[in-house]
Amino acid sequence: MTQCPYCRQAIPDDSAFCDQCGKELMWCPECKRPKRGTECPVCGNDLVPGHLWINKGTEEASPSAKNNADAPGCMPTGPASSGQGDVSSKPSVIPSEAKESPAARLVGNGWRLVLKEGAFGRRGGIWPELGTCQYVSGSHGIIGKAGDGWTITDSGSTNGTYVNGQKLSAGAAVTLKKGDKVRIANLEFTVE
Repeated sequence: MTQCPYCRQAIPDDSAFCDQCGKELMWCPECKRPKRGTECPVCGNDLVPGHLWINKGTEEASPSAKNNADAPGCMPTGPASSGQGDVSSKPSVIPSEAKESPAARLVGNGWRLVLKEGAFGRRGGIWPELGTCQYVSGSHGIIGKAGDGWTITDSGSTNGTYVNGQKLSAGAAVTLKKGDKVRIANLEFTVE
């Protein structure tokens, strides 16, 4: 764990944004700690924005990745951002049991997030696309399987998870149906 330089709350070492105050963390490549400003007061190195430090590393980060990550609603990067095809550079595969399910994916914000069991959030999980979304908590929620359908559970996120406008209580699983509107922090999706 490390400490947010803004709100002084404990946060995981692999955070691009503070889970508590939502500020983007600026990391020192030498001290390997988040700091305030643009230059490390300890060693003098230029600080690196959290989404570049965590996702790409300091030397691999490209200007186009930074521009897309800063876009309102954290738009997807890569060829799918034009609205054609799946989001990831790898083709999305819907498991055979999901094809029969009434809810197979969340669609919105230029993304098609395939429903599969597991946790999701900014720090990773089943949807790494959310890694650049500053309002999504590090461990935001969980997708589960219930019979031949899917459930969504909020993990006590800062900005909440909503189904059809109703905020989910932390730990309470809600069954998803085709056509449901799902909001993860500030991201709007429709269940397909």
